[in-house]
Amino acid sequence: MELTCHCGRVRLDLKVLPKEVGECNCSICRRYAALWAYFSPEQVQITLKENTAFYCWGDKEVEFHRCNLCGCLTHYVTTDKCSEDIFAVNMRMAESEILSTTPVRKIDGTSY
Repeated sequence: MELTCHCGRVRLDLKVLPKEVGECNCSICRRYAALWAYFSPEQVQITLKENTAFYCWGDKEVEFHRCNLCGCLTHYVTTDKCSEDIFAVNMRMAESEILSTTPVRKIDGTSY
């Protein structure tokens, strides 16, 4: 599956389809309105026409990436400070037909 930001400068190729997406209610995910699919870095290939901008806050374990041109939030990756190696893809970039058939798991991120 191929996902792109609005302008197409960031492309993510997924080797497997997600079985579900996560909707987190933490302070940042709630504001981003993202639907996350979680992968290992080996399961996602990213193609950039230019570097993304990223935002890292709090415990500095996660970098939230966005396209520099259109501003779409595309993914997040865990940093060396995190014990897990996660590449999370914002599935809001997927076609609505895919999202309509993918179960949504509510994540209580405010309790972490």
